[in-house]
Amino acid sequence: MPAFTHPDLLAEAERAEVDVPRGEARRAVAAVAEALAQRKLEAEVDELLTAAAGLLVGADEAASDRGHAIAYRAALPVLARSEAVRGQLAAAEPVLATMDEEDRAKFAPGLARAALPALAVDVEQMKSEGYEFVALYPPAGSENVDVVGRAANWLTRRLTMEDEGPRVAMRRFLALVAEEVEVDLPVVSGLLDELVVEPMPPRPPDDAAFLALARGLIEEAIRERGFPW
Repeated sequence: MPAFTHPDLLAEAERAEVDVPRGEARRAVAAVAEALAQRKLEAEVDELLTAAAGLLVGADEAASDRGHAIAYRAALPVLARSEAVRGQLAAAEPVLATMDEEDRAKFAPGLARAALPALAVDVEQMKSEGYEFVALYPPAGSENVDVVGRAANWLTRRLTMEDEGPRVAMRRFLALVAEEVEVDLPVVSGLLDELVVEPMPPRPPDDAAFLALARGLIEEAIRERGFPW
């Protein structure tokens, strides 16, 4: 997992309160956001983070984890306004608007899938590993077993093997998105607020929002490749 999403670095980047001046710096930050939205590989994102950090904190710190964290944090508002994020949530708004509060609460964790670009993980690798977990599960006797759910449970632990950075990044980003869409998507915004205000469960598999995000990765892999057995 990328070092710049570590909770301590994200907190330090927030305390730094680095402004993004107009011109080249904003374009560099926008390039980072676009790479995240397009799920670019870590090496490409790192290169863009270094370029942006050089304009925000100087060349000496540009390639450091702290410099990357500052550039990453600066890119998140731009990412939150991107079609990659807003498009998913805009599609959910009219459906959620017709539901009562109980049904909305059931579907709310699925909104966390919009935060996937902000995790800056190797999406294809995570999808492949989740798919392999499903493929290794014995077909015989599994007809009534939620194999995808079990794979998602495993993937939440795989994503947080090094630290809780992905879960913290997800929550920070969802809080930012809730502010960005408050006017246009009020139902979605309110549900996102409710998701992030809840204390983060100690165990990743017990984190409904994070579990939904992980399940989304596996379901995407299955849509692309077909069920493995």
